[in-house]
Amino acid sequence: MISLLKGNLIRRNKSEVILDVNGVGYQIFISKKVSEFINDKPAEDSSELTIHTHLDVKENSLTLYGFIDEKEKEMFKLLISVNGIGPKIAHNILTHISFEEIVSLISGNSLSYQIKIPGLGQKKLELISMTLKDKVYRIDSDTDRKNERPAGTGTDDHARLEALNALMNLGYLRSEGEKIIREVLKQNKAETKLNTEDIIRKCLEYISK
Repeated sequence: MISLLKGNLIRRNKSEVILDVNGVGYQIFISKKVSEFINDKPAEDSSELTIHTHLDVKENSLTLYGFIDEKEKEMFKLLISVNGIGPKIAHNILTHISFEEIVSLISGNSLSYQIKIPGLGQKKLELISMTLKDKVYRIDSDTDRKNERPAGTGTDDHARLEALNALMNLGYLRSEGEKIIREVLKQNKAETKLNTEDIIRKCLEYISK
């Protein structure tokens, strides 16, 4: 079983990458968090990329799915344990919302109708919530990811999620809010840690420019 790959990124196309590992190119379907991590890397940064992986074995295919860390991979495995949720749907979920948003959805701390994932209806979201409500807390949501991120991006995901919710309450679409937050964090990499209020304030400053 291939559980982790470390190599050089040689190609990227939407939600997938080709990773060169000792001369072998692996196609990996990546999560939103991995995509954001790659976007945040400076263009001149050619260091190795580490991706936690899950190998889905079918009779006629072998498919690799990639994650930012072990807890995100565990979330993927929980999702595919839900009746009617296969690897492709679980990957689709993780390309649109983050680990923290999924936990919030499952635990009932967010309204599922606010979450829009192509090809996934309200009933499926409710099924995921009902099935995993008692299981999701097995995953340690407090695991530190500092070593998984580019230097200078110490902002935690809870603060990002709260800031995103604030922007959505102001009328911004989820995709618009995520883009604004991503740009703000890029511009403030020197900050060791931004809390929710800091992110919201800087987002409003960015919007008003």
